[in-house]
Amino acid sequence: MSTFDPQQLQTEFARTLLQAASDAQQLLATLTEEHQYLKDNNLEAFQNLQTRKQHDVQTIQLFEALRGQFCARMDIDPETPDFSPHLIPESQAVWQQLIAVLKQCDELHRTSDIYMRQRLENISKVLEVLQLNKPNTATNLYNKLGNSFTASQGRSLSKA
Repeated sequence: MSTFDPQQLQTEFARTLLQAASDAQQLLATLTEEHQYLKDNNLEAFQNLQTRKQHDVQTIQLFEALRGQFCARMDIDPETPDFSPHLIPESQAVWQQLIAVLKQCDELHRTSDIYMRQRLENISKVLEVLQLNKPNTATNLYNKLGNSFTASQGRSLSKA
């Protein structure tokens, strides 16, 4: 049976935490780039970035698995709301930084997701309008705000 050295475990986890903080910064940079590509409608660059984004996310998932092992060996509940008191003082600030960057990543990911969903919805509406085989959809138009309305085909001269 191996001996349990909490100090050594803390030191090893501190190195892992530093790497995770660096990985989180890389993920944030990737998500920022992805969002810009979406805004610029650069779909080829957006698509090419997906492999890197997947790798960045996997490195964060690996860190979470290592944190779970650390918690198990140190008898810490991994779901504890404030994890930093369980770390050595040098690691507490790094942990807070990691959490802050991951929150930024989450917010940016959600923003990009909403943006992408809105674009897809708009494309879907345009495709619906362009379907000429449906008699009513050919008369759907969009006002300046992008809201659809139906134009009447047979307006009287007094209304025109």
